[in-house]
Amino acid sequence: MWWRKEASFMLIRKKFLCSSSSTSPETPSLYSFLQPSIFSLKPKSPQQDPTNSPTQQQQQQQQQQTLTQDNITSLETNLHKSLLTNNTDEAWKSFKSLTANSLFPSKPVTNSLIAHLSSLQDNHNLKRAFASVVYVIEKNPKLLDFQTVHTLLGSMRNANTAAPAFALVKCMFKNRYFMPFELWGGFLVDICRKNSNFVAFLKVFEECCRIALDEKLDFMKPNIYACNAALEGCCYGLQSVSDAEKVIETMSVLGVRPNESSFGFLAYLYALKGLQEKVVELESLINEFGFSSQMVFYSSLISGYVKLGNLESASRTILLCLGGGNMEQSDFSKETYCEVVKGFLQNGNVKGLANLIIEAQKLEPSGIVVDRSVGFGIISACVNLGLSDKAHSILDEMNACGCSVGLGVYVPILKAYCKEHRTAEATQLVMDISSSGLQLDVGNYDALIEASITSQDFQSAFSLFRDMREARIYDLKGSYLTIMTGLMENHRPELMAAFLDEVVEDPRVEVKTHDWNSIIHAFCKAGRLEDAKRTLRRMIFLQFEPNDQTYLSLINGYVTAEQYFSVLMMWHEIKRKISTDGQKGIKFEHNLVDAFLYALVKGGFFDAVMQVVEKSQEMKVFVDKFLFNEHDVANFLVENAYCFLARSHRMDWLCFLGRKRCRILTKFTPTEKKIFSFNGTCRDTCGTISVKYPFGAEPGCGHPDFARYIKCVSGTLEFSTGSGIYNISSIDYPSNTIVVTDPFMSTCSLMQNSGSFILDKASPFTITQDNIIVLLGCSSTSPVFDPYEDLCATGSRLRVCRGMYSCKGVSGIGLRQKGPASTCCVYESPTGLGSGYALDVPRLQCSSYTSIYGFGGNEGDPMKWNYGISLQYNDSYNADACKDCESSGGSCGFTGLDGSFACICRNGRNTTTNCLGQGYAWSGTWGPKIQTMWSTGGFLLLWMTLFI
Repeated sequence: MWWRKEASFMLIRKKFLCSSSSTSPETPSLYSFLQPSIFSLKPKSPQQDPTNSPTQQQQQQQQQQTLTQDNITSLETNLHKSLLTNNTDEAWKSFKSLTANSLFPSKPVTNSLIAHLSSLQDNHNLKRAFASVVYVIEKNPKLLDFQTVHTLLGSMRNANTAAPAFALVKCMFKNRYFMPFELWGGFLVDICRKNSNFVAFLKVFEECCRIALDEKLDFMKPNIYACNAALEGCCYGLQSVSDAEKVIETMSVLGVRPNESSFGFLAYLYALKGLQEKVVELESLINEFGFSSQMVFYSSLISGYVKLGNLESASRTILLCLGGGNMEQSDFSKETYCEVVKGFLQNGNVKGLANLIIEAQKLEPSGIVVDRSVGFGIISACVNLGLSDKAHSILDEMNACGCSVGLGVYVPILKAYCKEHRTAEATQLVMDISSSGLQLDVGNYDALIEASITSQDFQSAFSLFRDMREARIYDLKGSYLTIMTGLMENHRPELMAAFLDEVVEDPRVEVKTHDWNSIIHAFCKAGRLEDAKRTLRRMIFLQFEPNDQTYLSLINGYVTAEQYFSVLMMWHEIKRKISTDGQKGIKFEHNLVDAFLYALVKGGFFDAVMQVVEKSQEMKVFVDKFLFNEHDVANFLVENAYCFLARSHRMDWLCFLGRKRCRILTKFTPTEKKIFSFNGTCRDTCGTISVKYPFGAEPGCGHPDFARYIKCVSGTLEFSTGSGIYNISSIDYPSNTIVVTDPFMSTCSLMQNSGSFILDKASPFTITQDNIIVLLGCSSTSPVFDPYEDLCATGSRLRVCRGMYSCKGVSGIGLRQKGPASTCCVYESPTGLGSGYALDVPRLQCSSYTSIYGFGGNEGDPMKWNYGISLQYNDSYNADACKDCESSGGSCGFTGLDGSFACICRNGRNTTTNCLGQGYAWSGTWGPKIQTMWSTGGFLLLWMTLFI
């Protein structure tokens, strides 16, 4: 073989030596180690060299004359002890004193000192170690162990000090201090690789080879690791064919067998120089060597072609590797694919990359692992380079050619979209994958769904999960838990309910009672009790048995909404289900007992309280508040009953408590005593909004039919319905309309995932015709696009969709600004816009919705549109009695369980007519608490008198 031909060892050509000599540092003066600047390695002029200083020479001569044998022994002893105690400075001081007199400590002490200085890992002591080794090699090399030099070079490699390391090796060569190459060569190669200083290494490599051959020292021969470093310097650094071949000739003389990396360096250089004949020769030789893997060779060859700009040869090499049938041979690295992608894209050759993938797919076996395909490698390289859009352009180019797209092309783009939170585009890509007959694995689906939930793109998560089910993927547990947990953390119980209702009958999804409990708990926490009860009914219908946690969430929700009568009804319902054996039925634990007692006492249902107490005693449930005998419990209930009656302004019932009244009143706070001043009036504003009949800002004010829907809470006028609580932004009394805002509704500046909006059938409100309901980010399978239903308006209203999709906020639901409006629908509900209107965005498979009730005088600027839901209220409630009341200075309200009309005067008195001539009296206006509290009727009065 050509590299085995007999050839005398030749030095690197003179030009190379000249080019490198200017950058190679000179070895410092061997006597300058006393100076701290030894690592600067700058040649010193005679004026600056301390060795030429007459003063220092005189000091050295004086010290040498005065140093006796006892002094020498003392210095060496002190040096040894200082090393044992790690007193570095004292040891160095003793060593300098000895060397200043051309004396040395013993060989063990000398090596110990240098090893100690090398191990300290700081530049100052590393300088000392370097200077010491150079001095000893120059003066008395027999004192120096090979292992000591090995330790010092290892420390230099760790400190990445290239110049001193090369200087030390050159000093060794100069003074014929020949160490085995294996003790120092590896360190020098590592240092040159770290600093890309192959030029300096080539000089050392040349000298080492000369010594090994001339002196016939086999232990000085460089190994394959060093030879490849020299070859790499010639191929990548100098890019010189002649120098590289000289290194190969040297390897032949040394008997060093080239390996895969050796051929790879030459392949890169020959490809870069366009030497195709030599490339063919290399391919023949590498086959004769019988290497198990030729990936290094072909990867280097491709890199050389790309560097040259010969993209056709690079593509041909990739396809040639595939055509061999050995997939190991075509498993290129990420770096190789990145080089190929950069080469093509720098020339704007997207079509070339697409064609390369197409041709590669023809050669790849059908059962190839996705992440080992050429398409995966190229697209992944685009993604790793931050060029996701370029990757999609390659995909579009392949589709335009009418070629099949392998899964390996899709997967990296999907992962990039997940990382960039472009979940809507990822979901659309999954739909394309499914329609092409390909199927993602569970891991990809899980990652996509998790990214969608993290981005709060719930619609995409639902679509992906639906696609998983349709693809008949068995393992749905991970994605199911991800969706449920994400919806819970984002407080979207309505979406949880819709999702659970969709998957509950799928045998692959393990739905349990705690899933239903999570939904009920979230609804109750949000104050959406009707939704919570609806979920409970659905849960029972599907034969999921409620447990103590189910009822505990409902009780807490009822208490927050002050619906104590509902708690009473629940108690009567579940007391028969309480488990006595602990195996079946409801577990009557202390948390449930406490919740029932608290709610029923606040509601005034004291007979039910006693039933709970008796049941807890029967079940031996420990309850801290009620650990009393029957008499104590009765007293507790009477006192609490008095408090609730007093706070509810019921003096006629308070009289039954007799002597206890004065004693209990002393416990009231100043705020509570102010409540008992019985000065009840009606405010005419709530925050900045004027409140007039039939609305009321206080309990008992306004019309009772509106009181359950409109409330003033902490200065904010709120509208309650089955889907949630919404703020009222304005009321227009002449047109009998109010405008409410949904916090989850989208606007031009902010688009987000929405839930439902429900208008109760019994409410005195209807949605006005001015509202334009727009559904955004809808799936292609959404029922709103059913051609037989005509749910989406056409004509001029389509401009609303284009206007919304021009907003920057559209990115909030994962869409591109000014993208196609095919996922938008101006919605016309099939149930009409009257009472009972329901808009269920998740079930319509859309991401969000918005409602526009006016364009603000500028239909072309969505930022100026009026966003909100305009509702019209029934104006038939104004009666003559109310007009008479208001003309007398009073406010219209209601009182009693029947909600009968009451005229509330400014002095706190209420009448059934007007406020003319009325004196001061306690108002009979009832708040919501007392209305619920006395719904049990007269049995409570009878029960309470038993304890007086």
